[in-house]
Amino acid sequence: MKRVTIWDILFWLAMLILILYILAKIFEWINTPDWVDLIPLITIIFLIGVFYQKVVGFMNLMDKRTFYLKNSLNKIKDKIEEHDKRIYNLEK
Repeated sequence: MKRVTIWDILFWLAMLILILYILAKIFEWINTPDWVDLIPLITIIFLIGVFYQKVVGFMNLMDKRTFYLKNSLNKIKDKIEEHDKRIYNLEK
């Protein structure tokens, strides 16, 4: 099961606010001053920040996995070289 992070919650919360605001403006349920019309822009900037955090987290995870795989492959390579030397010595 996927672990839910704070960034997931913030992303969906920001999306919900944006959708509700857009629907309220379309159906003219709210009449707001001009500064409140900046809410979608602020929300989009917030969403970009959350998306950036998710991407950075994913890249860190991929870096850790790649490093682990690289080390594992080096260990396997060393073992194969050791076995090749043993076989070579046995064939003498």
